[in-house]
Amino acid sequence: MINQLMEWVKPFFILLEHGVGDWGLAVILFTVLVRLCLIPFSRRQSDFAVKQYLFSQQMAELKERMQGNQEKMAEEMAKMMQEKGFNPLGMLTTVVIQAPIFMTVYALFRHLGPTAHSVLVPWVSSIGLPDPLMILPIVVAILSGLLSKITLIPGDLTTSSSPSHFSFYLITGVSLLILWSAPVAISLYYCTSSLWGAFERILWRKRVRKQIEQEGLQTSVSV
Repeated sequence: MINQLMEWVKPFFILLEHGVGDWGLAVILFTVLVRLCLIPFSRRQSDFAVKQYLFSQQMAELKERMQGNQEKMAEEMAKMMQEKGFNPLGMLTTVVIQAPIFMTVYALFRHLGPTAHSVLVPWVSSIGLPDPLMILPIVVAILSGLLSKITLIPGDLTTSSSPSHFSFYLITGVSLLILWSAPVAISLYYCTSSLWGAFERILWRKRVRKQIEQEGLQTSVSV
């Protein structure tokens, strides 16, 4: 399946390179086009983040009211999840959709050959090869960790002032593991996608805040 997808995408990617005249710029433009196609799923993800936030707030209130009665609390939690239509796995939708896309571009970029030069990374002979100095994997991994601190839920609405350091180290470590021996093109794709995701979360924040305030008001009225 991945090879078939790669054969479909490859002519389009080559066309982009002919248009911009640089393989690195073609990767960035290709990534932007992919992320544009994923906007509907990102919107769903922001809606789920609102549901998750409101659900966690209600769960906290429920736990406080029913301390010492674990059985009743579990029953009420299950009932609330059913009423709200809350699916804990809903946040994974975008990840599941992006997985085959990432695998396809990974396979595609590994077959770019030794002549895929780019002015963006002059120290590398081809973006189809790994970075011999490991500059890009390290920089992109750290950047991804930092950008992960930009969350959909505004900081003043959460109990903690910022995401945990564990999340930063986890995302940085996983990113470094993925990029360490990968072609430079993957690092460019990963970096562009991370920057797009952070920018997207910043744009969604106003909408998310409004949804939380409206949903929270409706919940308080119904209670």
